Amino acid sequence: MDINKLANPGALRTKVYVPGKSKQEVARELGLKEIIKMASNESALGASPRAKEAYAALTEELNIYPDAVSRDLRKKLSEKLGCSADEITVSNGADGVIYNLGMAIVKEGDEAIIPKVTFPLYETIVKVMRGTPIYTGMNGYRIDLKKIEEAITGNTKVIYLCNPNNPTGDAQEREAVRSFLSKVPEHILVVVDEAYIDFTSPETDPGTIELFNGGMKNLFILRSFSKIYGLAGVRIGYGIGHEDIISLIHQIKPPFNVSIVGERVALAALDDRDYVTATLKEMEEEKQKFYKTFEDFGLDYVKSHTNFILFDAGRDAKSVFEEILKRGVIVRPCNGFGLPTSIRVSIGTPKENDTFLSILKEVLKP
Repeated sequence: MDINKLANPGALRTKVYVPGKSKQEVARELGLKEIIKMASNESALGASPRAKEAYAALTEELNIYPDAVSRDLRKKLSEKLGCSADEITVSNGADGVIYNLGMAIVKEGDEAIIPKVTFPLYETIVKVMRGTPIYTGMNGYRIDLKKIEEAITGNTKVIYLCNPNNPTGDAQEREAVRSFLSKVPEHILVVVDEAYIDFTSPETDPGTIELFNGGMKNLFILRSFSKIYGLAGVRIGYGIGHEDIISLIHQIKPPFNVSIVGERVALAALDDRDYVTATLKEMEEEKQKFYKTFEDFGLDYVKSHTNFILFDAGRDAKSVFEEILKRGVIVRPCNGFGLPTSIRVSIGTPKENDTFLSILKEVLKP
């Protein structure tokens, strides 16, 4: 079989997404029994207690197909966000929404503007659909909005803006985002990925939902239950966009790509404000430990608006990652993101954070 003849040419242009190592993988490779995973931006507090209760109540319904378009969850989200349920789509993680949207709108030859250092799945779906990624430069660790403006051409179909950005953890200032969005021509769709928006301060949050509800219909906003609600394992995310785009997505997406488990636990998690408040409080307290250690060692880092921190180890990130891994902690080297000396570390429990910082000091000591 000649895969080059069989394959979609767009698929051949993509790179394999490399996730953070799992505990099981590290246990097999290194024979370690005590392993701490701080590589994939999972919630240190686990899932929302209300979500756990909803999950436990589902045992008698696991043989039933879920609602193909998640009507109950879309209705509840619409009430929370102030938009119509017809302007919301739900999928298996924000990743699923990215793929569904790309399949619905990107065609061969369409240009998609993507910052050089950001979440890689935007590039993947654009290439699969035989679109043309246009990469824009960074301003240090920050996405350069001016360079995105300058990259717009008559062929631009979509702009991807991850804010706060993954893997840097940086967030744009509120007025900078609003000014940028006001300059984008109305026929160009701006996909604003806000998977980490719950971790930002009110002063930083650009209020994209408010802009969308106010009439800016060339916005498509991505959100996730994986981060603030601790539901990464059930894979559920959603998108907010013009009802015609949502209708088209529902026309082409797989009918049951959100499980009954995902929808029910997400519905329950939305009501658990105590869990969200506790998560944010602990996150802010724990970040200060990281900042102090980085400053003591003279390491550059990005002040985080997420549940992870990016820092510059000052040497090859992969070698530092391997030394940390040997001591039982999994972090994420960012060589694959074009940051050869940077490491992304998720905020864990206080004990996990103390362990990581102690190991980091040992690895980086002169």
